[in-house]
Amino acid sequence: MKKKSKSNITKEVWKIRDLIQDLEFVKNDIIEYLEKNKDLGKNTQEIWISDVKEFYYNIVGAWEMLSSVSKGKKQYGDSLKGFLYTAKSFLAKSISELEALNEEKASMLISQAKKAFENCYNPMFNMYKDIMPVIEIQDKVEQVEKVSESEYNLRCSLCGKVAVVFRLGTWTYTKTESLIYRGITHEVALSVKDAERIFKLLEKGDLASVHSIVDDHPSCEGIYAYCPECDKIYCWDHYNPIQEFDDGFYDCTVGTCPKGHERMIDD
Repeated sequence: MKKKSKSNITKEVWKIRDLIQDLEFVKNDIIEYLEKNKDLGKNTQEIWISDVKEFYYNIVGAWEMLSSVSKGKKQYGDSLKGFLYTAKSFLAKSISELEALNEEKASMLISQAKKAFENCYNPMFNMYKDIMPVIEIQDKVEQVEKVSESEYNLRCSLCGKVAVVFRLGTWTYTKTESLIYRGITHEVALSVKDAERIFKLLEKGDLASVHSIVDDHPSCEGIYAYCPECDKIYCWDHYNPIQEFDDGFYDCTVGTCPKGHERMIDD
């Protein structure tokens, strides 16, 4: 396949900017519709309008990152991907909120928002994949990496990228000594009492048992990056997490591994 010239890439980037203008028009129409809806309480109205603005502004942020990446500043690649994911998440939230109104006008705006959003999102995501270095699949990955006596990394079984970290330390929010567990969705503090047991299991490569221990924590669905059916760890890119909403409220995040195994990784 012939590689695109820098001038062609620049032209494509600026074409997307024109498509963002269409998304802005839809964003303004939705805000106007919500402002005129007398059935919504003031607080609800403000939150829903804020969500609409967020999916638009994150698309704008993604475009700005894409512009930088297209000029060779590939250090902004992760930020570009982050903006795109956040935009998609807020779009899903806004659609869920509009669906709760159960009105013809709302349905029409949902259709317009989906189309305008996809016209911006798809070419940006495709350009991101074209420009950024391909994540190479490795022949064999050691999924468990012992960093020190108090820290272990779990690496993606396909590309080797660190997907999970277990480490002893002071957790930011409680200022207490904890077993800090960071996965592909968020970070939580587990009990220090679990550290020795988890570290011993990781030393053996027993991911299933660690998954079971973490699953007992009230705010965890086990190891976020772990597929029990594969008995493998997958990074963000290879687990394909999607957030789901119900009437505008966050419901869960569902991950799908490369083999098609699907499970709720955050609730």
